[in-house]
Amino acid sequence: IKMNGSKISHLLLKEGREYSERILKGLTAGVSHFHAVQYIKKELVSNGFIEIKEMDKWKLEGGKSYYFTRNASTIVAFTLGDKVEAEGIDLFKVIGCHTDSPVIRLAPHAKIEKHGFQQMNIQPYGGGLWRTWFDRDLGLAGKVIIKEKDSDKLSSKLWDSKSAVMSIPSLCIHLNREPEFNPNKESHLKPILATSVVDQLMGEGVQAFADKPDVFNIERKNFVTFLDRIAKDLDVDIEQIVDFEFCAYDHHPPAITGFHQ
Repeated sequence: IKMNGSKISHLLLKEGREYSERILKGLTAGVSHFHAVQYIKKELVSNGFIEIKEMDKWKLEGGKSYYFTRNASTIVAFTLGDKVEAEGIDLFKVIGCHTDSPVIRLAPHAKIEKHGFQQMNIQPYGGGLWRTWFDRDLGLAGKVIIKEKDSDKLSSKLWDSKSAVMSIPSLCIHLNREPEFNPNKESHLKPILATSVVDQLMGEGVQAFADKPDVFNIERKNFVTFLDRIAKDLDVDIEQIVDFEFCAYDHHPPAITGFHQ
């Protein structure tokens, strides 16, 4: 089949576009490292991979593909050759990558109330370009540890705010005359969740533990309205929330840019 250079170029561009859109789909779904693993897991299952447990004794068959997860934040997948049962394994091809990235994570004691604003205490994770986190609509996502109602059994659920719930505003220009913008990641990266007045109005009637003890100190460390939102989204009671690990993400989805896309 003969094809001129122009047709080949357009074909390559089309394939590149399709591949890029698959990457964007994964980036959009992976709002946290936990959600990234969940997305990868679904992709593997749809392509015939079989789930196994890391701590079990494996019974593997040649020509099949398997995967296992650890802590909901790590996933390992592999494929065995067709002749592995007869000839054994003498060659490994290993590809490694990471599901996490430099990000803003909520600190264990998250709530800060200052100057009439409710802010979130954070922990910068990794070596990030922290100035790029300012003036963005930020969502929150991660894993929540839940205690079963009638037992001490613990389970985990993934949570995503699915909306912009906080922001880190820049200082107005007449209050900052420095030629370079070098934010202090320990003191300046404190996202604003709400004003205290609005939160009080929206939180009327919201009670966390009422007459029940705050066994896990979850209310002491977080805003009640914030806990109420998580509990409602996950269809659990606030007192069932034991702990969580959340990170911020840009609520605006990734996109392909450029004049010709």
